[in-house]
Amino acid sequence: MTKLNEKAIELVTKLPKISKTITYSRVSFDFYQNNAIMYKLDGKNINWFFSLAKSDNEILDTRFLKRKKITQRIKNDTCFIDVVYQKNDTKLIQHFEILEDKNYFISYITITGSKTNYLVPMDFGYPASICDELFLSLNEKMILVPYDNDMWVHYESTPLRPGRTSYDVTVIHEDQSNKGLLIGALDFDTWKNGVKCSGWDARCFSAISGIADECTHDIVNHGYIEGPEVKSSRFVCGFYQDKKEALEEYGKLTVNPNGIYHWNHGVPFGWNSYSALTLYTNINHFKKAAEFIKQELPNFKSEDGVTFINFDAIFGISKTQIKKAIKQLHANNQKAGWYMNPLSHLAIQDSVPLKGNTNKHRKDILLKTMDGLNYPTIDGKYPIDITIPEAEEDFRLALREFVEMGFDYLKLDFLSHGAVEGKRHNPNIKTGRQALMYFYNIVKEELDPNKIGREIFISSSIDPLFPCGYSHSRRCSCDAFGHREDVEYILNALTYSWWTNNSIYQFNDPDHTVLYNSMVDGRGATSENEAKSRYNASVISGTVMLLSDNFGIDGDQQIINHSIQRAKKFANNEELNKLARRNVAFKPLTISETSNVYYSDNYVAVFNFDNATKEFVINPKEIGFKNIGKLINLNDSTTMDYNGIIKIKLEAYDSAIFKTK
Repeated sequence: MTKLNEKAIELVTKLPKISKTITYSRVSFDFYQNNAIMYKLDGKNINWFFSLAKSDNEILDTRFLKRKKITQRIKNDTCFIDVVYQKNDTKLIQHFEILEDKNYFISYITITGSKTNYLVPMDFGYPASICDELFLSLNEKMILVPYDNDMWVHYESTPLRPGRTSYDVTVIHEDQSNKGLLIGALDFDTWKNGVKCSGWDARCFSAISGIADECTHDIVNHGYIEGPEVKSSRFVCGFYQDKKEALEEYGKLTVNPNGIYHWNHGVPFGWNSYSALTLYTNINHFKKAAEFIKQELPNFKSEDGVTFINFDAIFGISKTQIKKAIKQLHANNQKAGWYMNPLSHLAIQDSVPLKGNTNKHRKDILLKTMDGLNYPTIDGKYPIDITIPEAEEDFRLALREFVEMGFDYLKLDFLSHGAVEGKRHNPNIKTGRQALMYFYNIVKEELDPNKIGREIFISSSIDPLFPCGYSHSRRCSCDAFGHREDVEYILNALTYSWWTNNSIYQFNDPDHTVLYNSMVDGRGATSENEAKSRYNASVISGTVMLLSDNFGIDGDQQIINHSIQRAKKFANNEELNKLARRNVAFKPLTISETSNVYYSDNYVAVFNFDNATKEFVINPKEIGFKNIGKLINLNDSTTMDYNGIIKIKLEAYDSAIFKTK
């Protein structure tokens, strides 16, 4: 080997020297001479990273900046570290917070005297031999968390690939072990955040504030923030031996204690009209559904004995009829729900006048792109600019009318439309997330129980996962109906987002539960096994229990009869309904793919997604069960003993929920 080759190998393989180490409790940082920072846990190297930012269209990258100083201070069991870099008159400062006895740290960056729409607190460079073996593995994967739940998007566990992005949070992991690196944003009022794989260096990824792409429905760059000091979102970064524990920890860290959150009346049960009727306009359908649930499904109700009857996306029924129906429902110990999509607009609504201003119409409050054109449609609908005074007044008046009508439940749909980047009327609203926060604060103000004298259940439907804390429930998926694909789709969301239940949202909503036939999906009737599995999936999801089949007055009589029979068979099971009322989302056995097995305390649920009989073998220790015991099938009351191993055989598309003694 020539001296030239030896020198080349030395340059490639030689590691930079450590110039400073800071340790507090379990977390340490090694600061290298090339400005890399190694995150260490309990003395063991995990991974190293840099930071970067766009500053007035210039890239500030700590790899190439001069590090001026590193300072630290300890206050209230937290170590605060600031690392200052400078280029000309601009400073980039890395900020770290290490908490006593925690395995994670919190990171964010600020830049001074600049304007930016892109900040990267942690840019994990190509892993060196000194990094944890996870980051050297060819089996390295990331959990892809969707930005929102529109267009039937799924969660995934997938290998790293250039450009792949998980929104707000991810866990970098491998299937061979449970361990993983949690990276997740903690602030959601200004920036759209994500963790994105590099397009230039394999196995590299960045925690970014300033994401705007197809998956956030953006065609405009992320909005710019400027000022004497601009701050990224804070990100938590922690290495865990159990990736499920990592996500549960993240759920605790992202709880918003100040928003509309707690509903005091338990899991909502009832009926939603959308799948059952689509756009039918006969008020008697709603009366019949209320009567059927009250009389024929005595066990299908909340812990307060209440059921909801929700008017979802209906047209043509007069306010007088609806108001009368609401009074009848209240007299019958039932409640009424309504639907709004205040941040999206259909072209057929162009000439609809705004409430409070008949000289303005819906077409006058559309969001504009930066060149002043209407923003294109998203999922067939135009985004609305809620910061236009007439748009805000229209929405506030709609909410006040909703309250005056006597409704008890509000489904808010297509909220992602209000969060795209664009040119808004209010010049102080610079980003899509700021606009969405503007909207949420209107809801919070108008539906404040102290203001209106009662609680309204607020359900967000199509909606970004974050910001959170402004609705009681969030739908975990896009529209879901009653077929086996819908069951697997709901359980895909549960597999990867069980941790959102009773943390960032009180209720994880599995959408309306179709047991026989949907008027919307066009796939015809479901089998009994599919119906059972659809009901079981809702029971273990968190949950909101809303049926959505046609129980009469008119329509195909055969469909009505079968829908009634199915509801009586599955929705009147008191043991399952008691389980649903616990408001507990079951934990998946695995999160490498959509799990077949879910568990909680002394319960386990098993689902067969295949079109063939299948046997499932479960180690009781993995789900927290005793090694020997008895299982009671809550679906049919049969029992079975197990000793050291649990074997459950299910027919095609079947499922069962068991309780152990």
